[in-house]
Amino acid sequence: MDKEKNAAYKICRLSASAVAIFTLTFLITLIFTFDFSEWRGIDGFQNTFRPIQMLTVIPSLLLAISYVIFISGVHICTPKSKKIWSQLALSFGLLYAGISIANYLIQLITVIPSVQNGNTEGLALLVSGYPNSVFYALMASYFLMCISLLFAAFTYEKENKTQKWVRRLFQCAALAIPLYLTGAIFDIAVIMMSGALCWIIGTTVGMFVLVVCLYK
Repeated sequence: MDKEKNAAYKICRLSASAVAIFTLTFLITLIFTFDFSEWRGIDGFQNTFRPIQMLTVIPSLLLAISYVIFISGVHICTPKSKKIWSQLALSFGLLYAGISIANYLIQLITVIPSVQNGNTEGLALLVSGYPNSVFYALMASYFLMCISLLFAAFTYEKENKTQKWVRRLFQCAALAIPLYLTGAIFDIAVIMMSGALCWIIGTTVGMFVLVVCLYK
């Protein structure tokens, strides 16, 4: 049993670090490689397309895989009295990963070759450059990740100083949902950005604090 738990803790440490790193990598690649210019139709997208614009696909896929490994480890390490929270966290984490991986694989396997080969008929509904595309609908999978983190937060003790910070930071990540939706409904970019920051800070800092906690 001790060997199993030690292995689970090690998996949690490594995967938590990976989640934080891939989240930051996703953010950095998004800032420096994504084309934020105004949508000018699928022909305009094809004319200005460069494969590097899709670089965010790689850390996004790795993030989803790492998160599944992490939340599975959390479920194994959680005591029986709190298994309901870790089970819910795992369930929503799997939903997030499945949708997210499918979304980015569509970009990698369907969108990139189609744009490069000039097969753009009907492609506008899939490309990341079009703000009303299916891509952005499926990006809502990150809300499921935030819900997963919210449930995971309840597996950590309030009384333990380090675990209390993990709990708060994971709850902070979940604030992204109401903030982003409010900003989107009322078209207030600052509120939407606040939601995104909650997710980034809550996830990355929370994971790094958890790594410290697991080494104790």
